[in-house]
Formats: sequence, C-alpha cells, structure tokens
Amino acid sequence: MTNSARAPIQLHVASDAIDAIAIDTGVTVSFSSGATLRFETAFSLSETDGPHTFMKPGDPPSLLPLLTLHAKAVERGTVTGARVAVRFASGALLEGSSHRDRPSWHWSEPGRARLDIDVLTGGEVVARTLPGRMPS
Repeated sequence: MTNSARAPIQLHVASDAIDAIAIDTGVTVSFSSGATLRFETAFSLSETDGPHTFMKPGDPPSLLPLLTLHAKAVERGTVTGARVAVRFASGALLEGSSHRDRPSWHWSEPGRARLDIDVLTGGEVVARTLPGRMPS
C-alpha cells in the first residue's frame, strides 16, 4: 500500500534504544528493533532544558550532539505530515522535516509492521506498509 501521510503515524520504537549512528553522505540512526531513520538534509535535536541544535549531514562538527543519544531509551516516535519526531525518555527530541529542493529523510521498520516512509522533494510524504511479518 502506498499513500501520502496525512494523519499522524505512530512509529514502533517505544522502549527501543539507539544502537548505532552511521555518518556518510547522510546520517543513519539505527534502533535496537532494527528500525532506521536516515537524514539526507538538516535535522535538529532539542534537549530537555531548551537548547535547540541544528545538525547537517556533511558537517561532522555539527553532528556531535547526536552522539549523546547513543544507547538512550526512546519514549515514542511520530510522523506528522513531513515531520518526524522521536522523543527520548530523557526528554530529548530528535526531529526532521521536509526540504524544498531534495528528499530529506527516510524511515524503515523492517521485520515489524514493515513500514517505510519517505519525505521527497518539496515535502511529499510517501508511506508504505510492505508485505511481511506483522508486529507481535
């Protein structure tokens, strides 16, 4: 099934932790369940006390705050329109949104609900539930 995401989509990452962070031309965050979130354009991290940090793939110094999330527990994840938000038990909030000129982020939940979400150029959101194992 393929459609444009309109209603909020709950991601299946509650109680997961970040297992790995890979940096190449983009930034891929891998969760303990096998789910991944890949940023191709700028994204942000807000701490509980308010600081808001913008990070950009291709700019390694800007990505340092992301490393503080390694092994941190996830409270919930949501996609609303072209915005992805992952809230951590610590209160930190990792967010990405659309970019007008190029694809910005991709979410994948292999082995669970088989959910894939892409945010394409200009904020077009394509959400797909792929055939496969359903959540247990």
